Amino acid sequence: MNRLLFFVSYYRTGLTLPAWLLTFLLAFLFASQTSAETSSHHDAYLDALGKVLVAQQRIAAEMDNIGNGTVAHYDFLQHEHIELLRHARALRHPPIHLTASKRDSVKAQADVLLQAAESLELMIADFLRAQALLRSAVSNVMDLVITQPAQGLVPEILDHRQQVVLAARDFQMDNTPETFSSLDSALDRVLSLKIESAQHKELLVQQTLIRNNADKPASAMRRLAESDVLLYAQSLQATYLAAMAHD
Repeated sequence: MNRLLFFVSYYRTGLTLPAWLLTFLLAFLFASQTSAETSSHHDAYLDALGKVLVAQQRIAAEMDNIGNGTVAHYDFLQHEHIELLRHARALRHPPIHLTASKRDSVKAQADVLLQAAESLELMIADFLRAQALLRSAVSNVMDLVITQPAQGLVPEILDHRQQVVLAARDFQMDNTPETFSSLDSALDRVLSLKIESAQHKELLVQQTLIRNNADKPASAMRRLAESDVLLYAQSLQATYLAAMAHD
């Protein structure tokens, strides 16, 4: 564009160029600018495609991090979903130099991809809600057991309490059917003993919360694995590259 302004300025100063040469130069400069803008748009489009192609994997990794306690908050998972949505929306705007039919084909597949990306929101919300409830319930169980005075308790009760704490920690680090079963059985053993009624009632409430939510994180992971985000991203990539190759 700076070159264009130079030649326009040159022309206006009276140092005129032949009409044919000026026309050629203007056409060349505009074509160069258009080509540069198209190349930039193409590169940005490929970058967005690359982001959505790995988005499902990155979301799964952050769900794993939350589940095993690697991270103590949910910001990274929500960030990955926001990034997926942002790039999926950008993919609805392919380079303008494509023919109308090719643009329509690319945009149609991008719309489907965006819908699939948006559908993950409920799954992520269910996952985070279950994780929050489980973290709270397991922490409450350990607090209730640890803070109970040990004085005067028989070795059997002390042993059962210790088993609950160990099982709760294992479950926190790795929510599997095996760790859940160990924790649930340990709680059953403690609840079968003669313990203070208020503690018994509260432990029962926390056990119910754990039972009701233990399998929900794994269910959410399965829903993510069954999502069509990656499939639609791969399909869009193939369509776009074919459109560019034959344009």
